[in-house]
Amino acid sequence: MYAFDFKEEKFYKPKGHIISTMVNLYHFYIHDSNIDLIKKIESGENTKNFTQKDYEKIIQYGLHENNKPSTLINPRPRIKIKRFRTYFEKEYKVIETEKNDDSMNIVISKINFEEIYKAMYDKSILFEFDLT
Repeated sequence: MYAFDFKEEKFYKPKGHIISTMVNLYHFYIHDSNIDLIKKIESGENTKNFTQKDYEKIIQYGLHENNKPSTLINPRPRIKIKRFRTYFEKEYKVIETEKNDDSMNIVISKINFEEIYKAMYDKSILFEFDLT
């Protein structure tokens, strides 16, 4: 588990989970087989020198609102949710994707975490829900 210092643009190993007064929880989980990235982090290298490949197997996990599930997940699994949304007092049928936090909340509430984890890296998996 690593945290990120946005001022220094560097990862660091926190002593424990960091939770702010806004109930923010934001950590990066890096598998110990990702040796090159761990060496860069432990040497204090600035993330400006990281490559896209360095970020491929990092799991970002965060909680951004009190009493809501952890929607700050990256990479996100593919999601397609049909639902009704009201805009300017008129109801519309919409299709939402993984870009919408509310859609991610639905997946978290209905799909077990092992399946979500698998879908994060297997883009052939699509979670579809019709809420209309």
